[in-house]
Amino acid sequence: MSAVLEEDLVEESRVSKLESDVSSIRSDVGRLQTDVARLQGDVAGIQIDVARLQSDVAHMQGDIGDLKADVRDLRKDVGAIIADVATLRDEMHTSDSALREELRSESAATRNELRTDSAAIRSEMCTDSAAIRNEMRMGFAALQKEMVRRSLSDRIWMFSFAAGLITVMAHGFKWI
Repeated sequence: MSAVLEEDLVEESRVSKLESDVSSIRSDVGRLQTDVARLQGDVAGIQIDVARLQSDVAHMQGDIGDLKADVRDLRKDVGAIIADVATLRDEMHTSDSALREELRSESAATRNELRTDSAAIRSEMCTDSAAIRNEMRMGFAALQKEMVRRSLSDRIWMFSFAAGLITVMAHGFKWI
């Protein structure tokens, strides 16, 4: 009987242990259920975020399509501009060569005109300088005559003034 009692005791301890295990499993299951509910809420939020991202991707794809169309238009415009630049370059080269030829001919005509005018001015300068030289010689001769004549009259006046001054000084010092 003691073996039966011991077996009952062992069984009771096993049952109590199993009951405690069941209660801990129940609490774990309860926690898992709350975690599952929270995860389901998170999954719903993630699904909303995924739907929003999908709509954003759709908008971006539309924008990329618009950008591609704009790039195509820009390429067409750049092609037209390149053609216009080539045409303008050709026009510039033709007008540049025409202008260069015109400048060369005008330059040659101006050079010839300058040579003839320079020769005329040189001969006129030679004749004018000879006339000016003669005029200057005559002017210097007249000036020299005038200076000699004035020099004599200036000396006479200076001597008269000095004599008068000496006379006054002699009377002042009672030398006379």
